[in-house]
Amino acid sequence: MSTAQPANPEAIFEKEFQAAIPRYLSKPGVDIGLKMRNKDTDEVMLFAEAFPDAFATWQTVQSLPDRRGIIYSALDGFMGNDLQLWQIVERFTDDRYPQRALEAATTHADAADLSNSNYWAAVAKTNLVLTNYSQAEANALKALTLEITNIRAKLALADVYHALGKVEDAHAFYNEILQERLPKTNATSLTFAQLVGFEGNILPSPFYALDWLQSHPDTTIDTWNWANDEFYYSPHFRAQFAYYLIQQKETVKGLVKLFTLAKEMPWFKEAVINSWHLINQLGMAGNMPNDNRWLEETMKANRWDPHDTGLQRIEL
Repeated sequence: MSTAQPANPEAIFEKEFQAAIPRYLSKPGVDIGLKMRNKDTDEVMLFAEAFPDAFATWQTVQSLPDRRGIIYSALDGFMGNDLQLWQIVERFTDDRYPQRALEAATTHADAADLSNSNYWAAVAKTNLVLTNYSQAEANALKALTLEITNIRAKLALADVYHALGKVEDAHAFYNEILQERLPKTNATSLTFAQLVGFEGNILPSPFYALDWLQSHPDTTIDTWNWANDEFYYSPHFRAQFAYYLIQQKETVKGLVKLFTLAKEMPWFKEAVINSWHLINQLGMAGNMPNDNRWLEETMKANRWDPHDTGLQRIEL
């Protein structure tokens, strides 16, 4: 009986490196034909050979978003200086450094950036991740005043509206985007990944993806996992995925994901408060004293009410 051969890590790194480039550039579908050559022989090298340190680190990491971040750092070394500011903002937001993205946006913007609708759309997305909803809405509207047809701006505004509970307004924009982009695909049918994924370039929205997933309860965990990797920059998506796992009786796994989110994005109030509630509902506060204390200190420092009725609450 034959046994499966282990995957070739160099080949996987090659594939993930190539897939990360369009995302790094915020240009879905672009193929820049990047090839690295040996400086002595001029022979084409594998990315694993060209970036041995990044490859070595990459091999120790399981999370696809974390592996992508390692590749982004490698790309920074020789492509970063060629990015426009809005691309830099997108790059850091996607890599889960929204505060760094916002700092770059506010510190380095020149007159050309301030008149660029893509700049304001990128800043809107960053502020949405940071839950600065009023700023995000203003940013997206500014982008649309500069370029009424800018789909990045429409998508950002739709997501802001969704986060604010203005779901009908959000879906009006989503439908507008779909009407514009679907005819260009020439496809008779689309997979979920093609519809909402970055590569599909149709409706890459974590909120739209959540609506779709939650309206298809027969969706497999594999699809949820794919979407979680795709929208890992979004605290809103990650929280809902944790809740989904809890509803599927994967309580501990859901709690781990929610607490990881709270630690990584401590400004996301819902994750902090619900992590605290879950730990205490499960009677785990004594087993996790430092984590429970950190959650309580975070709530206190931000003056957050753990019984805030305006938040979605998860009860076991």
